Amino acid sequence: MHLDPSRRAMDHLQQIRLLTDAEHTTATSDPELGNATFRTPAEALAWVVAREIISQAQLAGLPARAAAGQENEAQAIVSEATDLLSGEFPLPPWAQLHIRLLDRRMQDGVSANALDQLLNLQLIDETQHAHSLSMLPTHQEAWAAPDSLPATLAWTVLRSGALSDGELRALAGRTSHPDIVADAIARIDGATTVTRKTSTTTTFSLDSLDFSTSSSSSTSSSTSSSTSLPSGSFVLPPSSSTSSSSSSPATQTRTFTWTSSSTSEATPASGWKKTIVVVVVALVALYLLFGR
Repeated sequence: MHLDPSRRAMDHLQQIRLLTDAEHTTATSDPELGNATFRTPAEALAWVVAREIISQAQLAGLPARAAAGQENEAQAIVSEATDLLSGEFPLPPWAQLHIRLLDRRMQDGVSANALDQLLNLQLIDETQHAHSLSMLPTHQEAWAAPDSLPATLAWTVLRSGALSDGELRALAGRTSHPDIVADAIARIDGATTVTRKTSTTTTFSLDSLDFSTSSSSSTSSSTSSSTSLPSGSFVLPPSSSTSSSSSSPATQTRTFTWTSSSTSEATPASGWKKTIVVVVVALVALYLLFGR
């Protein structure tokens, strides 16, 4: 009997003993399993943690359960699952996993073979083909989705950037393969954009130069292909920045609030470090200008 990808990945975790029989039964009996979007064992393990069938604190010790000869595979699965549940924002595990899986499912069916077929069908040219080949996502062959021409064509717009949205839509009226183009356009129109916003409030004491920071995060999704801010953009509209001051014999306090917004694609750590440096420099400048 052919198993769906989610159930197959879950069964593999039981076979290599990363899940006990009881944990496997609980997971496969979960009513949400039918709505799950995971494909690989690592994604299945992350889902088990997100559903609180096992705790996140247990992850590091799971490789010790592995069957003989499968320790390396178990460690790789646990490492990948841990990464899927981690992120730059303080979101709960289920939210982190949801964001990561949305991005991964956009890459299902994307392959070099599909790109070759798109080139042969003249849906992309040599330059677009070469550019996309250099950016192909890495798939675990045993768990990869079947090659898909529409998914790969949509990916050249959404991820590789080899085609623009306008170029893809222009193909609809001048190709002998309108079904592939229509499917790709539908995938793009249905793509979900995940926006995460972080609001940070920092309070400075001008007397001691000490400061404290508090922050909050929120996640929202919209089914749209509309343009969003580039990953890691730093937004500071006039309405989002406020300052107030109070004085006493001992201290003066100014409070500044700013909001950053990013899409589902992770921002490199170095980008955030640069943002932090810019913010600190700006606040020191404010202190020198207005603090005394």
